[in-house]
Amino acid sequence: MEIFMRLAIILGANQVISHGFGVFLFAALFPLMRDALDMTYWHLTLTGVATQIAYLAGALCVSILGRIISAERLILLTAGGATLLLAGLSQVAEPVIIIVLLFLLAFSAAGCWGAIVGLISQYADKQNAATSLSVAGSGTAWGYGINGLILLWWVPVFGWQSVWILTAGIAGLIFLTTLYMMRSLSSVSTRQPEKLSESELNMLSVRQLIMACLTEHRALFSCLIYFQIGLTCITFTSWLNTRLDEVDPSGFQGAITWSVIGISGMLAGILIGRVADKKGHEVALLLAASGYAAGLLAFSFNPLQFAVIAGAGYGMIYFPVWGVVSSWLAQRYSPVATMQLSGVGMIASAIGGSLGNIIAGQILNQTGSLTLLYDFLAFAGCVTVVLVGGICWHKSKGEVTARLNSLS
Repeated sequence: MEIFMRLAIILGANQVISHGFGVFLFAALFPLMRDALDMTYWHLTLTGVATQIAYLAGALCVSILGRIISAERLILLTAGGATLLLAGLSQVAEPVIIIVLLFLLAFSAAGCWGAIVGLISQYADKQNAATSLSVAGSGTAWGYGINGLILLWWVPVFGWQSVWILTAGIAGLIFLTTLYMMRSLSSVSTRQPEKLSESELNMLSVRQLIMACLTEHRALFSCLIYFQIGLTCITFTSWLNTRLDEVDPSGFQGAITWSVIGISGMLAGILIGRVADKKGHEVALLLAASGYAAGLLAFSFNPLQFAVIAGAGYGMIYFPVWGVVSSWLAQRYSPVATMQLSGVGMIASAIGGSLGNIIAGQILNQTGSLTLLYDFLAFAGCVTVVLVGGICWHKSKGEVTARLNSLS
């Protein structure tokens, strides 16, 4: 297996422990933890908002300090930190401390993704960049798949309290594998990172980042896409088990849906990334956004019947979108600037996720149900399709203009 694909898989495994085993595993376990730890739905709301703030803070640090801390060192710091935090979750029962640990885990996840973008931008072949980043980004899907298996097979036998011990053990193994992989990179002869020019090494200042996101087409639209992803996807999974618990208290449908999310995300990480490399990033994004919007519409109509469809649509967009958009940015910007802009994108996603969780809490408080929330998410999913459609139109318009100029 080529070095860049092995690298993508190892980095994807880091997404499992920092992102997949964080707030999303907590959300999946929340119906079981609620009574045992005397938690309320406002604890879930606060966790969702706090972790999005953590993503924002972590992404901001990556954007500013991207050149000071090497990607190799950053990935090891986040992997080691995630292992310790998961171990900490297995030892505490106080809701406030749990939220703090999840906050730190989300902060680590933001740094982890920034390191992944930086490493793959340097080591991966340009023609396979989208596939490599999508495979790494789909590591969260592997975590979702493991979460589903945990709910189906582990929790009924060993109880939810042992879940955090299990995930900490998995994280420790992944940390050791990552440490070995990072050490081996320096001795790899088949694929060394390209020597970057001085212009490529120049990191964007905060002002330049802001101006790029406000005035440049790719930077602006990437932030809008990330915001929509945070609003629709993060909110969807944060409250998924709570919504399904309203119509299926057994929890079986939730476990199946989480497994489907993981499986679809694993497949989408490869397929959507390949479409982006072969047919264009815009086509891949439109395909993913359309699938998710259709799933949200079906789920809002009948949650119990179409939960699996919505889960498949979620997996189709959430996991590969980070890699597809990052490689789309990398076509225009240097590796360092791409890592910074990806950090800004995570900030936009965190803002969208925070807004979605606040809206969810208000709807549940006012109506006692999450029905209106998922109607809203279905509408927002359709807005994402329109947004990506605008990107496709802009590209087509540019190609037509280029052809006309060549003929004149």
